[in-house]
Amino acid sequence: MFYMVEKQKTRVAVIAGARSTEHEVSLVSAYNIANAIDKDENDVYVVGIDKDGVWRQYDPDNFVVNPGNVGEIKLSDKPISGRLAVTQNSRKFYDIENGGKVAFECDVIFPAVLGNYAEDGTMQGLLRMMDVPFTTSDVLGSAVGMDKDVAYRLMRDAAIDVAKFVLIRKGGTLPSFKEVQESVESEVFFVKPSNAGSSVGVSRVTNQAEYEDALELAFMYDVKVLAQQAVVGREIEISVRGNIGYQTTSVVGEIITVNEGDFYSYGNKYINSDQKTKLVAPTELPDGISELVSQTAVKVCEVLECEGFARVDFFLDQNNRLYVN
Repeated sequence: MFYMVEKQKTRVAVIAGARSTEHEVSLVSAYNIANAIDKDENDVYVVGIDKDGVWRQYDPDNFVVNPGNVGEIKLSDKPISGRLAVTQNSRKFYDIENGGKVAFECDVIFPAVLGNYAEDGTMQGLLRMMDVPFTTSDVLGSAVGMDKDVAYRLMRDAAIDVAKFVLIRKGGTLPSFKEVQESVESEVFFVKPSNAGSSVGVSRVTNQAEYEDALELAFMYDVKVLAQQAVVGREIEISVRGNIGYQTTSVVGEIITVNEGDFYSYGNKYINSDQKTKLVAPTELPDGISELVSQTAVKVCEVLECEGFARVDFFLDQNNRLYVN
């Protein structure tokens, strides 16, 4: 006599939101991820983190409002738990507003979170203490990958080309506009927070007044700011999957801005993407460049200790020289 044994589903917790300038972008990512997970193979739980840093459980089928609009998306006002808490060496989430009962238990966590308090190693450190598997890079890779200053220096030491840059610290001596131009060897340069993503706080600078405004904006997001050479060329990206030593890459994509002189700003990425930019994947590149992009992307992940999955962005200049962005 044979008995059918029901296959145990994997319990996946998707974490969304976070106390970050990229809160809304995270919600869009989490919404897409939660809807893409195969429900026949997995049970999906959603933990939403609001802008005050409060964790709550939400219905995976109805955890955001306005999912198609990054400018208006927000967490639902109807969570299915009170404030959640976690503890060391446990894969359980506890509802501390309901007697501390177990809200749910998971087998793996997908942290679909972006920015500070999220993808900078802080979230990964917490998940490490819980002793639960998660899908992103570990603590070191997350922290290093978030800090452009540290990441650029590590890549530069590994003979990976990055555009010339100057580090400017809040409260320190500010180089003049002319001094930055001379240091980065470029009349036009970009000013950006060292620890931020999604092009938040990034400005294109062509004169002294723009430079002063750009510094003021960037220092709103971080105490470390980079002034970096503008590379004239094509914006290329590729994804990397797997653990170090076993990583594979996707096809190469290209971001094309519709208006000449425009750049891939937060608004162009998420608010006006249909009108301002287009993604071509796979894109056509000169002979040997696709292979170089793939090889360099894997090397970048090895140098920065990035595993699981990642995206590596490049500039390809007019001489077909590749720079990691």
